[in-house]
Amino acid sequence: MNELNSKYILIVRIGAVGDVLMATPLVSAIRKIFPDSYIGFLTSDYAMPLLQYNQEINTLYSIKHRKLPFWLSREKQRLTNEMKKKKWDVIFLLESNPIFASLIKKFNAEAVYGFKGETDGYLTDSVPFSPDSHVISNFLKLGSLLGKDFGEFPMKLCWDNAATEKVKTILNKLPDNYPKIVIHAGFGPSGKRGRKAIGVKSWAIDRFRETIVRLNKETGASFVLTGTAEEFTTNESITKGLKFPLLNLAGQTTIPELGALLKEMDMLISIDSSPAHIAAAVGTPLIVLWGPAIEIKMRPVSLNSPVIVINKHLPCSPCYETPRKDNCRNNICMKEIQVDEVVEEAIKLLLNRSSRSNGLNRLNSL
Repeated sequence: MNELNSKYILIVRIGAVGDVLMATPLVSAIRKIFPDSYIGFLTSDYAMPLLQYNQEINTLYSIKHRKLPFWLSREKQRLTNEMKKKKWDVIFLLESNPIFASLIKKFNAEAVYGFKGETDGYLTDSVPFSPDSHVISNFLKLGSLLGKDFGEFPMKLCWDNAATEKVKTILNKLPDNYPKIVIHAGFGPSGKRGRKAIGVKSWAIDRFRETIVRLNKETGASFVLTGTAEEFTTNESITKGLKFPLLNLAGQTTIPELGALLKEMDMLISIDSSPAHIAAAVGTPLIVLWGPAIEIKMRPVSLNSPVIVINKHLPCSPCYETPRKDNCRNNICMKEIQVDEVVEEAIKLLLNRSSRSNGLNRLNSL
């Protein structure tokens, strides 16, 4: 398809924040190679704030109840009527679930591109999804159906001046000239009957606490803990009784504000989570504690900052996309990760960051 016929382009990625963020390199590639194109993005209601300040996107659309059948969903019916009026030249379907393919088929686009598989019957052209390549690489490969080789593009997250000012106010509460580290334990929302759902990606609270204590002792670091509002009490459990500078911001930042915050921090230590991908996008050094997910496909990637993945590569992992994940009652892939190796990697990253800047007080003596 030539440039003239690819004027109106819609990208469809209706998932979690990290999943949607990994689609932004495709947006950047299309914008660079086809600068006059009109780019729309259809995403989940939850991930909408991730894209709201991205100037490479002309129009955003969202779905709140994404799994509701079309005949029951007034939201999807209204969306379809609106999309038909746009007369899309190309739709990139980055979803594998046929429920989304059947929806975008109703938009009457000239062409629908996606990956070979369950959605084949809804596509006008497709490429195979390579399981040995990262999701971002696969998305960019799909983009090549426009007739151009896209190469590499970074993930992108933008925010407004208000987010920048809020972060400045927050960081004024922490001491200067010492490392500032973000911790994202990320245990997730409560499960049925209000019980806490400690998932297979989780790392023990006492290990996060020990990591914080040791890094403060060895580097003088202060800490910011992030998460959802439901994770506030979990973070309080991690930091209870600690006397050095700590901020619990769980539930207190929007997605753009979290990006602005991470941009100003010296490091993030996180389980496999959306904030890990956000840190990679904004160029913050990152340590990811990795367990059950498919690393080669889903790990955070950055073109301009270090990403350290601690993965024990046990025989039972990765278990995502297999029945083993749902049956796991003992996430040994995470339990095998020790505090010593996390602290060691963190100090290495801080020393490297310090040597490239003017240095931080405590690190100069290490």
